[in-house]
Amino acid sequence: MNLEALINRYYDQMNENDLHVISFVSRNIDVCKDKTVTEIANYCNVSPSTIIRTTKKLGFHGYSEFRYFLKKEAERIEETKVPNNQYFSSSDLLKDVEETIKLFEEDKSLAQIYKLFLEADRIFAYGTGYGQNLMLKEFYRCLLNNNIYLHIIPSKTELELVSQTITPNDLFMVASLSGNMNGIESMIKNIAVKQVPMVSVTVFSRNDLAYLADYNLYYQVSHLNKINQLNNSSFCTLNLVLSLLYEGFTNHIKSSV
Repeated sequence: MNLEALINRYYDQMNENDLHVISFVSRNIDVCKDKTVTEIANYCNVSPSTIIRTTKKLGFHGYSEFRYFLKKEAERIEETKVPNNQYFSSSDLLKDVEETIKLFEEDKSLAQIYKLFLEADRIFAYGTGYGQNLMLKEFYRCLLNNNIYLHIIPSKTELELVSQTITPNDLFMVASLSGNMNGIESMIKNIAVKQVPMVSVTVFSRNDLAYLADYNLYYQVSHLNKINQLNNSSFCTLNLVLSLLYEGFTNHIKSSV
């Protein structure tokens, strides 16, 4: 299991300090793989005991085992690198951006989604991974400018609770890459059965999540890495479609005044 998969697997158990540490390590694996626990603690401006607790939350017995894992992870990443002429290029990113904008502009359900934002008693949002949650937090910050509060569901445990209490007068958003519902399928279906308006935000493809949702927002991602199912643009275009949604919603409010 790679580091990103571990983060997603144990994400529900992480606090803010853990996420800060993991975020730094995941972005600097080559640097961290040979460092002591004290050195990593200094990089992250936390105590060595915090680093050790974080590694244990990821399923390791201690920091030594975690550092060995990082060395293997660095080797795995090096082995999966593609030749320079096959790297994802700026032109590929531009195509993804253009296609994401096109998909958004062609969406015929936007006015109804804007209406739901204004009329819903509560708006809940869930991201299926760490990156998706980060993008939703930025979307939440933007919505506050229009006095709209977004309840971001931090983990599967809270999603289970919300699925039991959410009503058709609420609105539920879920952001994903593949639309895979492993581990949350029963909760999503429970929300759908209650006829709660649901908006999915996924990569443009046929997927189970989009099938269950009432409204689908799509973003384009090219050249997915076969190992971690990500590339450098995946969160870029997810952030883009959420930004377009916010801009469209803001313009909708202005035109209604």
